[in-house]
Amino acid sequence: TLLLSECRDLERLPTRLAASVNLRHLDVSSTSFKELPDSICTLYNLQTLLLSDCFDLDRLPTRLAALVNLRHLDFRHTRVKEMPPQMCKMKSLQTLSDFVLGENDGGRIKELGEFPLLEGRLRISGLEYIVDVRDVLEANLKDKEFLRELILEWGGHGEGSSEREREVLKALCPHTNLKKLEISGYEGTIFPDWVGHESFCNMVEVELRSSWYVSILPPLGQLSSLRRLVIEGLDGVVSIGNEFCGSSSTNHPFTSLEYLGICALYSWKEWSFSSDRLGQEGGVFPSLTELRLDFCNQLIVGLPDCHIPSLKSIEITFCDEMMGLYRQEMDNNAFPSLQSISICRCKKFWENRMKWGLERLPSLMKLSLKEIGMKGEVDEVDSFPEEGLLPTTLTHLSIETFINLKGLNGRVFQHLTSLQYLKIDSCRELECLPQEGLPLSLSCLIINGCPVLEQRCQRRTGEDWPKIQHIPLILRFPQ
Repeated sequence: TLLLSECRDLERLPTRLAASVNLRHLDVSSTSFKELPDSICTLYNLQTLLLSDCFDLDRLPTRLAALVNLRHLDFRHTRVKEMPPQMCKMKSLQTLSDFVLGENDGGRIKELGEFPLLEGRLRISGLEYIVDVRDVLEANLKDKEFLRELILEWGGHGEGSSEREREVLKALCPHTNLKKLEISGYEGTIFPDWVGHESFCNMVEVELRSSWYVSILPPLGQLSSLRRLVIEGLDGVVSIGNEFCGSSSTNHPFTSLEYLGICALYSWKEWSFSSDRLGQEGGVFPSLTELRLDFCNQLIVGLPDCHIPSLKSIEITFCDEMMGLYRQEMDNNAFPSLQSISICRCKKFWENRMKWGLERLPSLMKLSLKEIGMKGEVDEVDSFPEEGLLPTTLTHLSIETFINLKGLNGRVFQHLTSLQYLKIDSCRELECLPQEGLPLSLSCLIINGCPVLEQRCQRRTGEDWPKIQHIPLILRFPQ
């Protein structure tokens, strides 16, 4: 065994290495190698070769296939653009982190059929270069029962049709033992039936990324063990509804889903689940605890019209058209566990702040507001918060980058009798703390990027020091 991992200054292997014919394990991960010498291919007894995080490595040795006893090859997070010739000779391979298809060798995907014992993680990139779907079928992914993570990547450089892309993805169907699936850059318009099929009962994580032409989400609600789901860059999706849940026989969709992240669905306008879906016990997402929405520019309402009993945290950024978290007619107990809300740069959401209805969220404790009232926007805020805006249940409040904020409403702050943590960050126009002071319940105050306020809060000498001297922990970060 030779361990050279994280030797950042190491750019080449020792010259004597070629004589180490009995070497079985070589770890040069996280080094500065740009290439490996061909002499490494004479280490015929080598079983493990670890090259992950060699960010400058752009090719593997041409004669790598001579290492017929190699069982584990990991070169994830490198710049390798193609596989060495005759990889099919390496029939002992059990772990192969990546299989990279080049512009003129898409047919080489069939070589994966020679590795029936592959286990763990496999990333296949360059799928846009596949010409003949029969080559994909020969890769025989459906029989690789020990694979647990599969990453399928299209680079967008091919000239394939949408129908062919769908046939390629259909042929890439893995074994149902798979636990994690990531599909990126897929250029078809719909996903094949296996994506979201209920037979994948072991699937715990799915990521669908940069599939710009897809307009209908697959029925991922049928995956009974799915805990984490990320959907990003599916620009054709306008509505998310029953199709997302699966067939009507799926009585309780998304039974295990805990995290849902949706990003860059630029055409998405609404949740559109039918009344029978919304009315069922636990709603559509009975186990969901965390929801994140980013760059969903046309979405009007953040949450679907259903009971989400376990939701604890929601984070929303750059959703320009969003008017509110939920519709006003929703039941007061629709989100009984929601504890934390974070909002960043949501223009209309802020303009409609007096309709937020945060007092209807009985468990809300943490609120973070960032980049509010940006210059050039209609509703620049100069005093915060207005009466009735914030619930008395708040224990944590963070306000960051309120461009035009000049003062804090002391009367409202005095009503926040549960507030323990207050962060004021990058409010450069904020001139002073309220005359009434801050709540006696505060145990931590953080002030950063507020030059005038920082001066006034200087220990013992600042004009506002008497208003905060009762707070046990005060952190200031002078500019």
